[in-house]
Amino acid sequence: MISMRRTIIILLISLIGLQARSETFSCTVHDAVITVTDSSMICIMDGEEIAMDMPDDMRIRGLEAFGGRVVAIAEGGHILCWDSPFDKPRRIRIDMRGEFISIDAGEEICYAISDQSEIISLNLALQGKVFDFNANYSEYYGYISLIDIAVGPTAVFVAAVREDGSPAAFTSSKGTVWSERELDYAINGKWYMFKKIPHRITYEEFSDNYVLHCEDSTEFHLPACSHCNFVIEK
Repeated sequence: MISMRRTIIILLISLIGLQARSETFSCTVHDAVITVTDSSMICIMDGEEIAMDMPDDMRIRGLEAFGGRVVAIAEGGHILCWDSPFDKPRRIRIDMRGEFISIDAGEEICYAISDQSEIISLNLALQGKVFDFNANYSEYYGYISLIDIAVGPTAVFVAAVREDGSPAAFTSSKGTVWSERELDYAINGKWYMFKKIPHRITYEEFSDNYVLHCEDSTEFHLPACSHCNFVIEK
């Protein structure tokens, strides 16, 4: 039964990654806006559109501004890096088991996750490291499947789903030691456990909250205070 649940969860996470292939990704670097689709990559700078060099042998799965560059995750464990819109991208191959499904960047470290629950960190020198979450933490947290990742100024969060289908969130300061963040919240003094599965997680700078976003527009907010979680239903 456990192995069947694990297979179903892996399939669901893989489907999320497949759906993301047809999305449009964008980021802002300095005064330029970079947008990539399945067939094109455009830089808009000073009102002018510049077609960027984009590999035609792989599909981009996410895009971020990092260290003044444009960094993208692509199929086959590849990271692509453009130092400027006029350059050809550099290719960095990461030795990983899965396929990239999400990316987010801070000031000094860029993080990505795979559909095999690997967390990949990339420093400003574009040196990558792979951290296998389940290999390190399944004894403590059970087997989990990562869904999305969000980077803030002092911490990084991942959204996940457990083998039993319940949601989970984990946090780390440097991406190597992770602790679980309980998804409980209080309404009128009564405590509840959040049960909806998020499809992404973001960091909100203005509130200093990490937010789990669900398909029905429900938001689960994770402030710095672990006892101050709250839900917004829209």
